[in-house]
Amino acid sequence: MWKRLGRKKLSPILLALPGMTTAYLPSEATTMATKFRLTRSQANPVHLYPNKEPYRLAAGRSHPKDAVEDRFADAMAMIALDKQQPTPALFLKTFAREIKIRGYAAPTISSYTTAVRSILRWFGRAPHLLSREHVKNYLEYLFDGGRSPSDISVQLVAIRNAWDKFCFRDVTLGLATPRRQRKKIVVLSRDEVRRILQAAPSLRDTLLIGLMYGSGMRVSELARLRWRDIDLDRNQIFISQGKGNADRHVQLPRQYRQILCRLGSQQPGNQYVFPTQSRSDHRVDRHLSPRTVQRVVCNACDLAGIKKRVTPHSFRHAFATHSFEDGCDIRRIQTVLGHVCIETTTLYIASAKQRTDFQSPLDRLADASGDNLSVMPLRSPIQSSRQSSRCSPHQSGVANPKQPAPRVGRLRIHTRRDPTVSDAQYAQSRRTQVTVEVTGHGRRDFLLGATAEIPRSGFATITLPPSESWADTIEKLPASIQKRMGQVSFYQLLQKAITAKLLATD
Repeated sequence: MWKRLGRKKLSPILLALPGMTTAYLPSEATTMATKFRLTRSQANPVHLYPNKEPYRLAAGRSHPKDAVEDRFADAMAMIALDKQQPTPALFLKTFAREIKIRGYAAPTISSYTTAVRSILRWFGRAPHLLSREHVKNYLEYLFDGGRSPSDISVQLVAIRNAWDKFCFRDVTLGLATPRRQRKKIVVLSRDEVRRILQAAPSLRDTLLIGLMYGSGMRVSELARLRWRDIDLDRNQIFISQGKGNADRHVQLPRQYRQILCRLGSQQPGNQYVFPTQSRSDHRVDRHLSPRTVQRVVCNACDLAGIKKRVTPHSFRHAFATHSFEDGCDIRRIQTVLGHVCIETTTLYIASAKQRTDFQSPLDRLADASGDNLSVMPLRSPIQSSRQSSRCSPHQSGVANPKQPAPRVGRLRIHTRRDPTVSDAQYAQSRRTQVTVEVTGHGRRDFLLGATAEIPRSGFATITLPPSESWADTIEKLPASIQKRMGQVSFYQLLQKAITAKLLATD
């Protein structure tokens, strides 16, 4: 750029532009060129703020900061509490719609709406009048009522979502989520799992328990399993939208491949593997509830004589623990279980790391003395006429005696030698066919397919067929007998009757 000042011709002046480096100015024209640049910059600036002011130099760190204020408009809230002052019913309905359209899971929607309904019922006033002190009093009320920390945490999170997150309130400000109690994980042994599988009374129950243990699926994922999710060629099961809306694949136990292939060939792909069997609900698009699976597990544990507190999730823990003990990598277990954090998988296999294979002090004491400390003089409660004063009423069986169930029919056991075994096999195992006769309702019905063996004196092994094979006969029985046959007490009574019959004829 060239510039003439007055009548005197000066050397060229190179003005610094963006992207250029050094500017050389003659000493005679330095002052006038600087004035020219400043005048031009102020008259026609290149960079402007949105308010049309020229850019300023950045302030230092020590420069005082302006206060930041966040303001939430009522139009952005789920519902304007102060303006609309909704009723509890309208507030609950609006909250349920809000969490539904935000994509919350169905169990979360149910638990959150139940929690908000509970506090509104306890509060007894309009939702816009709820304050932080009211929330504290409500949480104290729940704690005094014996609620668990996990339940109180769900209540607090639901309140925080309804009032603070969706309505821009601060009724839970400063309230921390209660610390959850760490309970010891109950891990079943391999022998206990085998006993539970053998004690399952039906084929459906065996598949439910076996798939939970063999694949590590959650009970909710197992209940929603469809036939199209089972890949028999690759021995895989596809879990669609599991916990956290994540998809994954788990392994299909080879033990169930043949039976699932036979059952799945007769069903459409979108049909549930475990549909509901409720007589009041005849819809085919309904699957078993997790509560039904829990009852199945409890019945099988009672029949197997398991004293541990077993839930459907216990089989998921057993899958992780036994896989880790067999040498499976923890990262692979994490992927199969669908855990986001490795710390969660570590909790599942914590019991596998606890080594208890060292010698017990009692065993060392017995080895040192040479005595058999396991042979102790025991006295049967039936033979004893006196009871210890330390024995509680529940242990002595005196208080709260269990009332026998009302009689709804009669059972009669018929036995005969199994014709399919040879004389040598029969002399060794005493394999016998058992027929159960049900009477007491004006007719006689027979349940076939049961077998029993006496491998040694005083010990009987009973094998019952799946309850599905008795379905046609059971449907002909009265409703009271059908209900009794679906309970654990029926199989316990059947076990005692068959055992007594076999040992009496031995």
